[in-house]
Amino acid sequence: MPKIIIPLKPKNLAEAKKLISKAGKAADIIEVWLDGVEDLNQAKVAAIVKLTKKPVILNLKDKKEKGVFRGKDSERFALLTKSKAAYVDLPLSFPAKLIQQFRKENPQTKLILSFHDFTEMPSIQALRQLSKKAIQLKADVIKLVGFAKKFSDNLPILQISHELAETKKEFLTIAMGEKGEVTRSITPLLGGLGMFALLDAKNKTAAGQIPAKELRQLWEKFEE
Repeated sequence: MPKIIIPLKPKNLAEAKKLISKAGKAADIIEVWLDGVEDLNQAKVAAIVKLTKKPVILNLKDKKEKGVFRGKDSERFALLTKSKAAYVDLPLSFPAKLIQQFRKENPQTKLILSFHDFTEMPSIQALRQLSKKAIQLKADVIKLVGFAKKFSDNLPILQISHELAETKKEFLTIAMGEKGEVTRSITPLLGGLGMFALLDAKNKTAAGQIPAKELRQLWEKFEE
């Protein structure tokens, strides 16, 4: 069964504790967007990871990823390293030297290397090149996200999902937007690690997200 991943955007430790407790009832994995946390430092990052026994994905999104973090790459690295999180998500465009250093210093953490296009869907050729780069950088999980303007824009994401599944590589693939909602249920069934699901309407982080309960029930039907 694919994993239900619930993304959260806390503003402080108290809110993180409340949201993580609520999400833990439905999630297999909890993703925490750290960029909105006030006065963020390594101690707070480590404290957030310790709030749950569930695997945690740490994400520190900058302006290019629709986040609010405005620090340098080196600052981003310093905040995410030594957190002991199950996963850390870094952009595929992150400096290769820092990616290599992160892997060396955090052998217990799985590295997600991600690409986002918030305006359109890359071609299958472009997605293949991005996948190749992520594999060369030794990503543990490859995350590829595009935006679906029309229903046919789902096809490149479905194709790359099939190809990644053939390589036995863990992946997260999504077509954002209402036209891409179908990929949120299908790509995990093609072999993806799981999918980001909605905790509640107040904590929505992307268009097209499916409530966690509905997504699990849908997958269960395919398991029958």
